[in-house]
Amino acid sequence: MGPLDLIRILGGAAILAAAAWLAARRVAFLVGLLRLARPMPDRMRGAGEKVRYQLRHVLGQQKILQWSGPGVLHALIFWGFIVLQSQTLEAVGEVVDPDFHIPVVGRSPWLGFLQDLFTGFVLVGVAGFALIRLAQAPRRAGRDSRFFGSNLDQGWGVLLFEFALLYTVLVLRAARAAEGTLPYPDGAFLSTWLGGGLDDLGAGALATVATVALLAHLAVFSGFLLYTLNSKHLHVFTVVPNVLFARQPKALGKLQADRIDIEAMSEDDVLGVGEVEQFGFKRLLDMYSCTECGRCQSQCPAWRTGKPLSPKLLVMDLRDHLYAKGRYLLDPARAEAEPDAPALNAKLVGDRPGEPGAVIDFDVLWSCTTCGACVEECPVDIEHVDHIMDLRRYQAQMESSFPSEAGTMLRSLENSGDPWGLGSSRRLDWADGLDVTVVGDRIPDDTEYLLWVGCAGALEDRSKRVTRTLAELLTAAGVRFAVLGPAESCTGDPARRLGMEYLFQMLAQRNVEMLDGVGARTVVAWCPHCFNTLRNEYPDFGGDYEVIHHTQLLSRLVAEGRLTPRTALHKTVTYHDPCYLGRHNEVYDPPRSVVDAVEGLDKVEMPRCRNHGFCCGAGGARMWAEERIGKRVNHERIDEALALHPDLVSTACPYCLVMLDDAVRDRRGGGGADDGDVRVVDVSQILAESLLPVVEADGRAP
Repeated sequence: MGPLDLIRILGGAAILAAAAWLAARRVAFLVGLLRLARPMPDRMRGAGEKVRYQLRHVLGQQKILQWSGPGVLHALIFWGFIVLQSQTLEAVGEVVDPDFHIPVVGRSPWLGFLQDLFTGFVLVGVAGFALIRLAQAPRRAGRDSRFFGSNLDQGWGVLLFEFALLYTVLVLRAARAAEGTLPYPDGAFLSTWLGGGLDDLGAGALATVATVALLAHLAVFSGFLLYTLNSKHLHVFTVVPNVLFARQPKALGKLQADRIDIEAMSEDDVLGVGEVEQFGFKRLLDMYSCTECGRCQSQCPAWRTGKPLSPKLLVMDLRDHLYAKGRYLLDPARAEAEPDAPALNAKLVGDRPGEPGAVIDFDVLWSCTTCGACVEECPVDIEHVDHIMDLRRYQAQMESSFPSEAGTMLRSLENSGDPWGLGSSRRLDWADGLDVTVVGDRIPDDTEYLLWVGCAGALEDRSKRVTRTLAELLTAAGVRFAVLGPAESCTGDPARRLGMEYLFQMLAQRNVEMLDGVGARTVVAWCPHCFNTLRNEYPDFGGDYEVIHHTQLLSRLVAEGRLTPRTALHKTVTYHDPCYLGRHNEVYDPPRSVVDAVEGLDKVEMPRCRNHGFCCGAGGARMWAEERIGKRVNHERIDEALALHPDLVSTACPYCLVMLDDAVRDRRGGGGADDGDVRVVDVSQILAESLLPVVEADGRAP
C-alpha cells in the first residue's frame, strides 16, 4: 500500500465519517420535531393513488414542467442527479478499492453512457439557471433566500455545489479513463474524451490527479449533503414524503378539521394551532419542503395587490420559528435554563397589526381569500391554505381575535342563519310571482332536483335576480325542482373560512339533519361556496348527496336540447372563474359551454383564467371584512377584464357577481349603469337573454 492509497483511504474515511456524524445530528433534529407534531392518520389512506400520483408528480415532474423553460431545466437536473448518484456511489467504493464497480450493472457500457449523457444534461441545467439568475436578479426583486437568518443567496450556493460535484467527478473519471481503470470505457463517451487530454501524464501523476479528484468530490458531496439538510434544498429529501402525505389530487375543496364536542371539552383542549408544535406532521413537512421558489407568491391575490401576505414568507417564517424553538422543545433542560429565550416567548400570531414579536402578523393571516392559487402553483404540494386555517381557528375560537367587522356576520349566522341577519322569513322574497314548489315535510316524489338557493341567492338583491332567472330557465326546460324556502339556512362556509369551526359544525349538523329529514338526494347549488360545502364537506357530517352546480345543470339541459337559445347576442363577453368553482372543484367548461351556446357572442378570455384565474377578493370570509391595505382585489380583477373592452363580464358565483359589479361601479365613480356600460352578469342571465321573452334577471328586454 503506497502513500496515495493511505491518503485516499484515511482522507476518504475521515470526510465520510464527519459528514455522516453531522448529517445524523441534523436528521435527528428534524425527525424529532416531526415526532412532536400532531398525528394525521387520514393522510395514510389511498396508497395506490398516492403511488401513481408520486410517479406523475415527482418522478415525472408534472407540475414543474408547466413552467416551460425553468421547468425543463429543473427536470434535467432532477433526472440527472437520480442517475448520477451512481457516480457518487462508485466514488465511495473507490475509497477502499480503486477498481470498485457497482455489482451487476457496474461494468455495463449503458451505465457509463447514461452517466455521461446526464452529466451533460445537468451542466446545461446549471448553466441555464445561472443565466436566469443573472437576468432576473432575485435579490433585487426581493426574492432572495434566507439561510440561517442571513442574506446568503442559497440559489447560487446550490448551483456552485452542483457544478463542483460534476467538475470533480469528471476529472476523476477522466483520470480513470486515462489509467485504463474506468469500468465501462466503451460507454462513457464524455469521460473517455476528457481522458484523452491526460494521456501525456505519467502513471504517478494520473494516480495523484485521481486521488485529489476523488477526495475533492467526496468533500463537495459531503458539504452539499450538509448544506441540503440545513437549507431550502432540504426539499430534495422531503418532497417524496410531502407529496405522499398530501391530500389527493390536491389540497383544495374541503377543509379538514377535528369534530368538536363543546360539552366534552376541557380547559386543556386547544382548538386550532396556537403554538408551532401543535401543527400536524404534514404541516411541518410543508415547512421543510418549501423551495422558496415564489410561485405561490406570484399568483397570490393578496400579495399582488400590496397586502402583507406572501404564502412563501408565511411558510418560511413558520419554519424559521420552528427551528429556533425546536432546540428548546427537544431539550427541556435548555428551555428551563433559558426561560426568557425569544423563541420560547414569541407569539405565533399577532392580535393587532404590527404587534412586536409576533411570528405572523395579524394582517398577514387575515388577508387570505383562501382562493387556493398558492396550493395550485406549489411544485411540492405545500398546503398553504390549511396552515392559515389552522392558525385562524385558534385566533377566532381561543383568542376571539379576527377582523372586527366579521363579528356582526358571525352573530347573524348564529342568531338568524344568514350572514346579513335578515332571517328565514325573507328567504322566498326572490320568488314573488313565480310558481315555485316549496318543500314541506318531504320533497315530492316527482322532484328531480332540490335547488339550494343559498343566503346570497335568497337575500342579496343582485343575486336574487340570478336566482329568479335560474328558476325561470329550469321551468322553461320542464325541470321539476323544489326549494326549501324558510327551512334553508347558511351552509356555514363563511364561519369555517373565518376559523369559527364550532359554529360551522353546528350549522352543518343542523342542515344535514334537515336535508336527510326531507329526503334530499340531488341538490343544485348556484353559489360555489354552497356547492363546495355541500359536496365536499357535508359528507364528514353524514350528508351524502349528489351535488351539482347550476352551470353543470344548464350545460346539460342545453346539450339535451331542453334549452335552446333563440336570439343572437352581438356582444363581447369575458368569463371570470370563481375560485371555489374552478380551482377548488375544477369546474371550468360547463359555464363556458352555457355561454358558447348563445350565437353572436365574441368570447375573450382574460390572461389569468381557469386554474390560473385571479380571485374576486371575497373568499375566506373577506366578503365581510374591510380591505384597507393596498389595491382592492376586485379592482385588480375588473381592471384585467375591462382591458378587453367587454360588454358583459360573466361569472357563476354570487360573491364574484357582487364584488365585480361593485368594482365596475367604483370605476365609474359610483354612477349607475347605462345601456352602453359594461354589465356584470351570471352566465345564466346571458342564456336567459337569448332564450326567454322577458329577462327579469336584468330588468330589461332582450
